[in-house]
Amino acid sequence: MRTTPGALPVLLLTSCLLTTAACANSTSTGSSSQTTGASQKLAAAAREEALAAADGKKIGGKVTMLGINGGAEGKLIKDALKPFTDATGIQVDYTGNEDLATVVQTRVQAGNPPDVVDAADLGSLLRYAKQGKLVDLGSLIGTGTLKSSYPQSLLDAATVNGKTYGVFTEIDNFMVWYNPKTYKGPKAPATWAELEKFTKQQARAGKTPWCMAQNAGAGSGWPGAQWIENWFLKHYGAAKLTDWANGKLSWTSPEVTAAWKAFGAVATDSKMVAGGPTTVLSTSVVNNGTGLVSSPPTCSVMLWGVYAGGVTLSQNASLKAGEDLDFFPVPAGSPAHADDELFSGHVAYAFNDNPQTRALLKYWASAPAQSILVASGQWTEANTKIPASAYTNPLLKKASQQLLNGKNLVTGPSMSSSPAIVTAFDKGVVGYIQKPGSLSDILSGIQRIVSTG
Repeated sequence: MRTTPGALPVLLLTSCLLTTAACANSTSTGSSSQTTGASQKLAAAAREEALAAADGKKIGGKVTMLGINGGAEGKLIKDALKPFTDATGIQVDYTGNEDLATVVQTRVQAGNPPDVVDAADLGSLLRYAKQGKLVDLGSLIGTGTLKSSYPQSLLDAATVNGKTYGVFTEIDNFMVWYNPKTYKGPKAPATWAELEKFTKQQARAGKTPWCMAQNAGAGSGWPGAQWIENWFLKHYGAAKLTDWANGKLSWTSPEVTAAWKAFGAVATDSKMVAGGPTTVLSTSVVNNGTGLVSSPPTCSVMLWGVYAGGVTLSQNASLKAGEDLDFFPVPAGSPAHADDELFSGHVAYAFNDNPQTRALLKYWASAPAQSILVASGQWTEANTKIPASAYTNPLLKKASQQLLNGKNLVTGPSMSSSPAIVTAFDKGVVGYIQKPGSLSDILSGIQRIVSTG
């Protein structure tokens, strides 16, 4: 998921994302044995993959790796790296830092870049690739291997001038969440208009249809930014979203303005969002979906990322995935854009080309390595060869199938732009909810940041 300041990443991990019978039964002897056995098989497969990535040699040495995940999430990363070290003798010095972009930039400017970066944004990769600072992973891992393991749209997203510089690991998609026990609307709406019709009916009946929360400390507003990008993609398509993300479509364009106004028609209307705009701004993003599962519910639908399942279900141990919380794809404005899917996630890239780095990137891009991360119940991963059986979390399993099967995966400004633009986007969301009449000024301000580079 997109890591932001605050408690959200930690809560995601500690909540036991499964919150299902499988999770509840994990304390029993039989289930524990099965879990241990499955973990051992995954670790064995990962060690075998790691040794192959090192050409069958225990080459030793060390590789530095910087990532966005620290604390408990960082431990899961290290757990997935352990089979690599066991098999190859290569020590991976992994460090997680929420201010990753700044740390990497500082080291690059000092002439001491890390060997590998596992970043939560694509913009930094594209910038360093254009500067000629990154290793071509197509030649390192093999173009054929990448194409057989990843959707082409993911490879294209990390490609500059015909060379692929990054491989995706964690990958998040977006959906509309609801409570199957209380939701009365369409569970597979063919169009956005169909979903919108239901939400307006709810509002007229005095029932606020949308759940929404934007408070994430310094990162407040990012769920709204993702809402806007989803609406834009599903109404104008992948090509225009890419143009917007790349600065070719102005933030003041009619299309971008329409997406913001569609968001504003929900977020700034007390009849459309639970608690009204003030509550939207003051409520922690951790509680984004609380109204779906409260008794009685205070809202009916929520547009958010795959991580919403864990955050929402964690609030009550009796809640079950699929019974108390489920999702359907974000409906498109027209059938032409039904298969366009917004994504965010983590992408790994390398500054230094040496035997240790080569082995690590080959391993990190592989299905066995990513299967360990999947089995944690924390993330969906990008490699299409990960077996469905590796997913212990039914919601994540369903999300991965929705995301990786025949979809055209696209990133928006939140994933592809510079940190300055992303920050302005998030702050703009907050400012717009506070003062809806300021939209023109907000968009013009962000466009000035784009224009000045």
